Amino acid sequence: MTRTAHKHRHHADHGAHPGRAAFLRKALRLRRLSWRFLHRKWIWRIFLGSVATMAVAAVAVAGLWWRLSNGPIEFDMATPWLKAAMEENFGGKHTVSVGGTQIERDEKGRPSLRLRDIVVRDRDGTVVASAPKAEVGLSGTALFSGRLVAESLNLVGAELSVRIEKDGRVTVFAGADKRPIATAQAPVAPVASSAAGQTAADAAMRSGFNDLAGALAWLDKLGETGLDGHDLRELGLKDGNLVVEDQRDGKRWTFDRINVSLMRPKQGGIMFKLESDTKQRPWVINAAMRPLGDGVRAVGIEARKVSTRDIMLALRLNEGGITADLPVSASIRAEVTADGKPQRVSGEVLAEAGNITDQSDPDLSIHVDRADVRFSWDAQRGMLLVPFQIQAGGNQFTMRAVAEAPSAKSSAWTITMMRDDAVIDPIILAPPPGSDEESLALNRANLKLSIDFSKRRLDLEQADLRRIDTRPTHNVGVAFSGSLDLGAAVPRLAFGVAGNRMPTWAMKRLWPAFVAPNVRRWTNEHVSGGTVERVVVAGNAPLAEFNPKGPPMSEDGLSIDIETSGTTLKPLDKLPAIRDADLTVHITGRNAAVNLGRGTVEVAPGRKLNIAGGLFQVPDTHPKPAPAHVNFRIDGSLPAVATLLASDGLRDTVGLPLDPATTRGAVSAQVKVDFPLAKEIPDDAFTYAIVADVTNFGADKALLGQKIEAPALRANASSDGYQITGDVRINGTPASVELVRKKGDPAAELHLSAKLDDAARHRLGFDVGSAVVGAIPVRLTARIGGDDTAQRMSVDADLTPVKIDNLLPGWEKAAGRNAHASFSFVKSAKATSFDDLNISGDGANVQGSVALDSSGNISSVNFPVFALSEGDKLTLKADRSSDGVLKVVMRGDVYDGRNFVKSSMANSSDAGRKKQPDIDLDVKIGTVAGDNGETLRGLDMSMSRRGGHIRSFNLNSKIGRDTPLTGDMRVRARDNHPVVYLETADAGALFRFTDMYPRMYGGQMWVAMDPPTQDQSPQSGTLYVRNFVVRGEPTLQRVVSGAPGTSGNSVEFSEARADFTRFPGKMAVRDGVVRGPLVGATIEGQIDYARNDVHLRGTFVPFYGLNNMFGQIPIVGLFLGGGSNEGLLGITFEAVGPPSAPRVTVNPVTAIAPGLLRKFIPSPGSFDRNFIPPTR
Repeated sequence: MTRTAHKHRHHADHGAHPGRAAFLRKALRLRRLSWRFLHRKWIWRIFLGSVATMAVAAVAVAGLWWRLSNGPIEFDMATPWLKAAMEENFGGKHTVSVGGTQIERDEKGRPSLRLRDIVVRDRDGTVVASAPKAEVGLSGTALFSGRLVAESLNLVGAELSVRIEKDGRVTVFAGADKRPIATAQAPVAPVASSAAGQTAADAAMRSGFNDLAGALAWLDKLGETGLDGHDLRELGLKDGNLVVEDQRDGKRWTFDRINVSLMRPKQGGIMFKLESDTKQRPWVINAAMRPLGDGVRAVGIEARKVSTRDIMLALRLNEGGITADLPVSASIRAEVTADGKPQRVSGEVLAEAGNITDQSDPDLSIHVDRADVRFSWDAQRGMLLVPFQIQAGGNQFTMRAVAEAPSAKSSAWTITMMRDDAVIDPIILAPPPGSDEESLALNRANLKLSIDFSKRRLDLEQADLRRIDTRPTHNVGVAFSGSLDLGAAVPRLAFGVAGNRMPTWAMKRLWPAFVAPNVRRWTNEHVSGGTVERVVVAGNAPLAEFNPKGPPMSEDGLSIDIETSGTTLKPLDKLPAIRDADLTVHITGRNAAVNLGRGTVEVAPGRKLNIAGGLFQVPDTHPKPAPAHVNFRIDGSLPAVATLLASDGLRDTVGLPLDPATTRGAVSAQVKVDFPLAKEIPDDAFTYAIVADVTNFGADKALLGQKIEAPALRANASSDGYQITGDVRINGTPASVELVRKKGDPAAELHLSAKLDDAARHRLGFDVGSAVVGAIPVRLTARIGGDDTAQRMSVDADLTPVKIDNLLPGWEKAAGRNAHASFSFVKSAKATSFDDLNISGDGANVQGSVALDSSGNISSVNFPVFALSEGDKLTLKADRSSDGVLKVVMRGDVYDGRNFVKSSMANSSDAGRKKQPDIDLDVKIGTVAGDNGETLRGLDMSMSRRGGHIRSFNLNSKIGRDTPLTGDMRVRARDNHPVVYLETADAGALFRFTDMYPRMYGGQMWVAMDPPTQDQSPQSGTLYVRNFVVRGEPTLQRVVSGAPGTSGNSVEFSEARADFTRFPGKMAVRDGVVRGPLVGATIEGQIDYARNDVHLRGTFVPFYGLNNMFGQIPIVGLFLGGGSNEGLLGITFEAVGPPSAPRVTVNPVTAIAPGLLRKFIPSPGSFDRNFIPPTR
């Protein structure tokens, strides 16, 4: 490009951007001027000086801040000036004394000039105000004019009282007991009386407007002249108490530990601030008013998280019993005309989560999650719009209310609330916590009411809540109407409610709290689930009657009818819930009744009880607490009832030991329960009565661990206890039972009557074998259940009908002879005892006790009275030592031993099969009576048994005519086998004592016998007697009649010997031989002691010495004599019958049959063919 072209282009550019060129020229000029200015020295000196001054000021401020952090700084030099400034603000009418001046940090950490110990006195010297501290701010404008004027004054920690007099004057006190600090004239003149034709509502409204207008005018005056009538622009109270009292209506507000500030901005108007700095609930309220012109004023109020609890405490609204703890924030804007009428009002009130509680009834507590209320007042239309949304416990209410001011023809405000939104349901009711029910959304809500403040009357013309659903079963509708007349001579409430099908929980939410509150509370706590088919409520009574603390409800004042289906009812906390119940609720006046058509109780999976005919009734709901009655019938299986009785709520109360797994039968019962209708009911406040019939009862281990069966039982239970009666079979044994438990007794008492035969005693574990024969009438009383783990019973037995054979050693009783036994039985895990044992009758008298260990072995016996026969005088005591040996001691003067001897001889085989304990026996008795008038005197016997074997035995006594009878243990020489050895010189007396053979007299005798063993193996022994006499034996007399040397009825013998084997209850005799000068005999056979029967046979050998010689010849003697102890001539005989008096018969034919031929001639009697004498 050429230079000419470039030049033309440059001019063209300048021509195209003239503004840009001018800007560049100005910038270059400014740059040159700035460079010249900054390079002048005095400019730098000023700059550096300013920086240094600021640094010094910063250091001074920092130093002051650090100093104030360590405590206040005394600044008393300013005290006279501040004192003069305050006195000037008081107009010279008061004197002020100040204790000193300090610079310190206030509550927010800012430096503050404070006076301490301020006292204000009037002209008389009376204290009108005092404060520990005060903050004073001075007017800068006044300082330039040379005057000290306080522009702000804040009392710290003081008490300020404001009183509005009846004439409207405002008086300020610095303490309730002080004289007024200041008094302002009434803001407006008193309200004139109502003009003719003016309604009371108009008068009340005009009065309110006048008050508001006067207050605003007063605030305007404060804004113009200052808070003290001079230059004071801020008056406040920090960390103090404020009391506002309005004597016109008696209201009083109290605020503790708050900050109050009243300020007059320079631009006009007035500002007010009230706040609380408590850490728990900080809140603040700001209010401002400023004039707009033409007498119109703008009013604004802002509140942040104001505690309703503090406000209610301040306004004393908590004294009505209602408490609230909701943080409330609000924003309100209004324009008010000169006459006090609001032209425009709008705002919003927001309440956060909290509770509203009725202190008299905590159940009426309402938890509010959030409440948002907006409002807008249009004075030209006379209409207030209030859209609101409230969320409480899952419930939600989204509505819009329209309030219309009274018209010229009416003095009542009309309020309409409605919502019909296809998107947002106006009312949503949440189900109870933990329920699987879905929320109930009401999609249509219409409400219209009127409030006449002049007449103090509210009329609910229409209230309709509905849910319109395509599913017919989900349609819900509730309609309300009513009126509240507070202006009547007796305030009155009238209302009506009608509803159709809805969930039960929804009905409980819609039940007004003031309608039958006691029944409502009980219904809320005990009725749940299911569906309300119909509800109709009507009320018309004085308002006081609806107050729980007011007079009783009149009979026609209230009517409620509710029908439900599929409901769950829990009438008592201790009982399980009744499910699938059909209920009908009917309330008239003070009477309330809930009828139960049917229902079921599931006590355990698969076990249910049917409930029918139920009635819950409160005859009078007014008393506190109100009495309630419950009646119902219950049917079901006995295992289900047993499960119910075993539940935690009834186990301790009933204490009936029934195992659901082992019981059978059916139950039908009528139940009645009375209790007070209160939130918490003590256990002793319940009274109940139950009458139950049990059929086909069966339990494997019901009473005393026994199997019980009964076709029918009757049970009666009440608060005083229960009783069960009926005829049963105990392990197949018929019996009558009565089970009784009394109130306060932890255990039940069993009364049982039965007849125990042999089979029954065996089944019940009381088998005593053949010792008792027959049925014993028994009455038993036992303790069942309770804290005592031991099993206790008292037994009373009539032994008259039975035969007793050695039930106690030596005690025998025939059937029909009077006898009785009683004892107390106590069985625990470690021991069993028979206490207070008493056996009497038929001469017996036994008293004492027996104790057994856990294995059933005797651990101790104590019978201070042990008389088995009339006249016995014995004591018996036994104790088991640490080594397991039972030490038995028997002492006494007299003992009838006849039965004992017989029982010892009989010794049934059953007794020996039981294990015999180790025992040490020590017996000392003065006289032991035997049969046939014989006695043992000075009996001293001891015996020791170990492992079922006799280890030692000693016997010393006198028998007959003081003939010694001794016994001990010896060793048999031929086999070193121990034997029991008895010896006496009067064998006949011993035979008569034992009733073995009463016709024998005298004789030297010894007996050697195997000791008894535990297994009762046969005992072999030998009996030897010499030089004895048999008297009065007719058969023997006939055999020896006519023989030389016979004298009277006596036959002498020189020797008798026999071997025997003893079995349980029997004894076999073999190789028995009796020798004498006139006659001899052989004997063999058996004696059955159990049957008291003798079977002996043998051969009488006359002239034994001569006749027996033929029997001694070898071989020939067998044919001629029949044996070594028989002779050529002999007579066979047989003895049968009781041992004491056997019947002896002889066979005379055998007298002429020599030797061997007699063996083939039968005896006159017959022996037991099954008996074979044993051989060793």
